[in-house]
Amino acid sequence: MRGLIWIIVLFAAAVGLAVAAGTYSGNVYIVAEQTMLRINLHAFILGLILSVVALYILIRLIAGILNIPGRLQRLGTKRKGRQASAHLNSAGLAFFEGKFQKAGQEVEKVLGNQEAGDNRILALMLGAHAADQMNDMELRDRYLKDIGILPTKQQLSRYLLLAESALNRRDYPEAESNLIAAAQINPSLTRLVRLQLRYAFDHGNALDVLDKTDKLSKAGALNDYEAAQYQEWAYRRLLALASDPEGMKACMKRIPDNFKAGELCIEIAEKYDRLGMYKQAVKWVKQHYPQNRSTELLEPFMRSLQYLNSNEQKKLLDEADEWLKAHPDDEQLLRHLGEMSYQKQLWGKAQGYLEASLSVKPTVQARLALAKVFDETEQPAKAEEQRMLALEGMVHEEE
Repeated sequence: MRGLIWIIVLFAAAVGLAVAAGTYSGNVYIVAEQTMLRINLHAFILGLILSVVALYILIRLIAGILNIPGRLQRLGTKRKGRQASAHLNSAGLAFFEGKFQKAGQEVEKVLGNQEAGDNRILALMLGAHAADQMNDMELRDRYLKDIGILPTKQQLSRYLLLAESALNRRDYPEAESNLIAAAQINPSLTRLVRLQLRYAFDHGNALDVLDKTDKLSKAGALNDYEAAQYQEWAYRRLLALASDPEGMKACMKRIPDNFKAGELCIEIAEKYDRLGMYKQAVKWVKQHYPQNRSTELLEPFMRSLQYLNSNEQKKLLDEADEWLKAHPDDEQLLRHLGEMSYQKQLWGKAQGYLEASLSVKPTVQARLALAKVFDETEQPAKAEEQRMLALEGMVHEEE
């Protein structure tokens, strides 16, 4: 479209000049002292135009000749810039291929190129990381010193490298200072959050581990398995730190239901028992044992049961007896009910439970408990028999 407009304008100008040439005719007189030169007007205009064009061509030619050194210099500069980019690409490729020595060599070529420009920044970072991978701390620190001269916003990679190196050496004060400096530049960077998670994990900071795990999961930087492993560790840590009933209640509010009913179910029951929260312990076992049938829940259940009043004990023992109807061959439950009945001096029930447990699986614990029942019921021969069988079982287990 623009070309068409120019053609129209030039055509109109040519027509205008042709009309003007036919309308205006005359001569041009040039006087120099006693000499007068007469030139036709049309010839003068044509000669003037040709003179201007010739002068323009001559000036361009002279300027081109004078600019040859500058053009050669610019061409050399561009060529060196392309070489710096090529060496930087080679350094990056070698670094990610694990060829750290070659990456360092390519980085030196970039840094030795005076026309590297902004490529120097990336080259310094690559060189520092490559030197760190080769454990060449002197070379790494030299690169980091050059990076330290750069503006603050361009030093994020330096802080991250120093923080990771400090964590590897377990130099936590240095790691903390570099993590804080990196967070001031970009607090949501995934690599930074990963290092913060590692720092929190090493320090046993469960709440910080949960926070960083949540951030990484939302960003898609942790898969479900990794996130679950960190969360489980953090919840176990919180559970271990609970030192009183109030702390235990606060801890239970933080733990999701799927962890309570799963991996932490047994530990929660044992923690209730250790903190003297016996009603909560038996309530917890009564809620979860029928679903998971975990025999480890029976120990804190029976221990906590001893601290309840007689009516509560009788009611809970009856409920435990109901569990046997669904699983009459539960050897562990039978044994624990037998031991509890022994403590309540219910010799007949104790003997029945323990003999049923032995019929399912003869264990040393059940035989020793049954021997005590026979002692109380004045049956020394049977008690001695059970003790001998328990001794044989112990020898067999050791062998």
